[in-house]
Amino acid sequence: MKNEKELNFPELKIPKKEKITSENVCEIINKYANGQKQLIVNKKIAKLLNKLAKRKHSKKNKVQNSNHLVEVKNVTKYYVNGEVINKVLDDVSLTIEKGEIILIFGTSGSGKSTLLNLISGLDRPNKGEIYVNNESLVNLDDRGLTKFRRNNVSFIFQSYNLLTNLSAYDNALTGAYLQKDKQKVLNIDELFKTFELSNEKNKYPSQLSGGQQQRVSIIRALAKNSEIIFADEPTGALDHATTKIVLKTLFELNKKEKTTIIFVSHDPQITPIADRVFYVKNGKIEKIVVNEEKKHPDEFLKID
Repeated sequence: MKNEKELNFPELKIPKKEKITSENVCEIINKYANGQKQLIVNKKIAKLLNKLAKRKHSKKNKVQNSNHLVEVKNVTKYYVNGEVINKVLDDVSLTIEKGEIILIFGTSGSGKSTLLNLISGLDRPNKGEIYVNNESLVNLDDRGLTKFRRNNVSFIFQSYNLLTNLSAYDNALTGAYLQKDKQKVLNIDELFKTFELSNEKNKYPSQLSGGQQQRVSIIRALAKNSEIIFADEPTGALDHATTKIVLKTLFELNKKEKTTIIFVSHDPQITPIADRVFYVKNGKIEKIVVNEEKKHPDEFLKID
């Protein structure tokens, strides 16, 4: 007996002659879905999709020889809830070069945050390949993904993810602590000064406003000075003036350190900051717009 939620979606009907395996399950779904993103499926298909996303990965990782920093090949992602599946990314391919600022742009539910999570190693696809620095993320086990994230990337989250038992300054220090090359760590006191938080360094998250907590989470990510910074709606909770500070800092870090910055936003006014803008719609990259010369935030963000 299907629950009420499941009854709102069409049922995927597959002829009995079709032999469904982990190798072809995504193709079979696509063949008989009639363009539907959300479907009721049988337990076997749900189990196969879950297995693909959580499968055991080879100890000897797959590598390739490419000049691209990031390469995504034919990636498909389903979310599975019981026997209801939701396709959030559909055969996505892209490349990102070292030192670029990339904006993944789209409305809520377009798949943009899921794409960011896959590229950064926070989630796994059901189908396709993802390479970062020529290393396959798909073939890394959980420990390998943790090591990859620790050694290569920093995150700016929408939800701040600050440690409530640490001061703002000590939260920022956790980012610096993860950087093996201590010479690369940015000056945390200067970052607090840049973000106008010098007087809040010793306060705990509960004593800070939402915008202040977001700025601390950004300082934490910047302090580590990773090769790649991933940011999910980094300015979503900030006022206009602080948004400009954040974007200026990211722009200048990119220019000085050649840091690759990949971020998600639904705000069209910030698109000039990027080298390229990937427009995501209905789980696909609808178009890619190249800015021949990306602009400093001072050029396009005016404070009233």
